[in-house]
Amino acid sequence: MDNLFIDILRDSQRTRTGTASINILNYSTARAIIEAAEQARRDVILQPSSSTVKSYGVQPIFDMVQILRKNARVRVALHLDHCRDTALALACVDAGWDAVMMDFSALPLQQNIEKTGEVVRYAHARGVAVEGEIGVISGVEDEISGGAGSAANYDDTVAFVKASGIDAIAPAIGTAHGVYKHAPKLNYELVEQLGRRETPLVVHGGTGLSEETFHKLVALGAAKINISTALKNIYLNTARELLKTDIAPVKFDLAVYEACRNEMSKYIRLFGGEDVKL
Repeated sequence: MDNLFIDILRDSQRTRTGTASINILNYSTARAIIEAAEQARRDVILQPSSSTVKSYGVQPIFDMVQILRKNARVRVALHLDHCRDTALALACVDAGWDAVMMDFSALPLQQNIEKTGEVVRYAHARGVAVEGEIGVISGVEDEISGGAGSAANYDDTVAFVKASGIDAIAPAIGTAHGVYKHAPKLNYELVEQLGRRETPLVVHGGTGLSEETFHKLVALGAAKINISTALKNIYLNTARELLKTDIAPVKFDLAVYEACRNEMSKYIRLFGGEDVKL
């Protein structure tokens, strides 16, 4: 299947680098991420959350990204993150998004396979890729709580990939959404095992991991690494500080934009193999 999302991840696999997949919030953050990717000469994935898409609309977000990436000097894929609403995912497929991520990981394995596979069949018929999740990643993502989470294992993950037909797999390896309260214990053995397989490996819950951890995950085969909380933090913290000053709206927007661009540039370059301090 000819698909931009898959092509980008395949190139990450081939070069043993990681692609940053970042949860955009609006036009400004999308533009900032694309500029950061251009400066780093790295492809990037923009992945609004389901709640963001419901707020702005499937077609308006698609149109916005189309305009921004039309003249981009790197490849930019558009991907729906953490979706449990099949109707929303199919609407994104129909609108021409590059990929959707279905999260039925809280269900028993067979139900996860069936519900994810249903979307896969619909999406593949229209040239759209699908990411799936197995095991429950802890923390809160898009107002969906994973609680304490539950770990994935190799055999179930391989069975899930084969039976559902997904194009990328996000297993619960010990990472968490949101802010880490203590250093996570990651299942590097599972990452290494899955990193050898054909289906690109996705790591969720990237914010808060160390530079060394990111380098190790990428070296073991992580092709796509998700970043959400880091962007929200820099966006809101910068805005809070600026609101304490007498600043004009346009200068305010530009300052927030530049802060987001500079912060996301670190992750994009780090996943590409550069030595970067977060």
